[in-house]
Amino acid sequence: MYQLQNTINMLVSDVKERHFMLGKEHEKVYALMLKTVLHAVGQARFSEVESNPLLTALTDDVRTLITSINSLLRRRVAESSVYLKTAIEVLERMRNSREPLYIILCDALSLPEYMFLLYTFHESVSVDKALCAVNPSGKTRTFEYLAKEYLGIKTLQPLEEVTMRNVGEVLREKLGASGFSIFRDIDMLIHHGGEYRNVDEMIESLFKIANKLQKEVENWLNNKYTVLILADHGYDILRNDKVWMLTHTWEKEKLCISPFVPILIIG
Repeated sequence: MYQLQNTINMLVSDVKERHFMLGKEHEKVYALMLKTVLHAVGQARFSEVESNPLLTALTDDVRTLITSINSLLRRRVAESSVYLKTAIEVLERMRNSREPLYIILCDALSLPEYMFLLYTFHESVSVDKALCAVNPSGKTRTFEYLAKEYLGIKTLQPLEEVTMRNVGEVLREKLGASGFSIFRDIDMLIHHGGEYRNVDEMIESLFKIANKLQKEVENWLNNKYTVLILADHGYDILRNDKVWMLTHTWEKEKLCISPFVPILIIG
């Protein structure tokens, strides 16, 4: 847990330190974040990343984080699932703010959006309020299973499957939150967005969603809420025959971002 958390701490610090130098145009910043992630894991190379010294540390942070998660899954997959339990325990200990808490449970949220939120809300995010966990399969069903175990979710039937709404409701009770919502836009894009002819076309679609999430968080902050963002998994970007596609799963032979579980307290 400490190795991953130390890397997340570095990532948060580096984004916060570079905030003013990254620019003010949100779409351009988001594009840089996404390209930095793709560059870091070797899925693509971009001259604007290679030639920008501001992104060197961010690239290293991303590479270290994703390499560590994948290495853990290859060597000790059972241990990796405990990270979610530890993160939930940390959230329970943190919950002492006088401001009401609102939870946004995301069905898919990956490193580009995580870094974009760090950039956008740099004044409202402290290093110790940015966490992560690991989803061994990179799929929603595994997250729901782990959440059922670690949150103690009760179902009417022993074999009844837990849903994201069950997870949100129990998290709300456990953390004393005022409410929760499920943000499904990214997962819907992954499954129904199709293929993209170039990376800019894909970035445009993803940014619209990231911007929508940012506005939703901003609305709750303006109403004096603290916001917890928690996702069930990340996603990966594939490139075949110059076609770009979104997917989420973990494959042992690849360096995958899908197992990354972002956790962020804003406010």
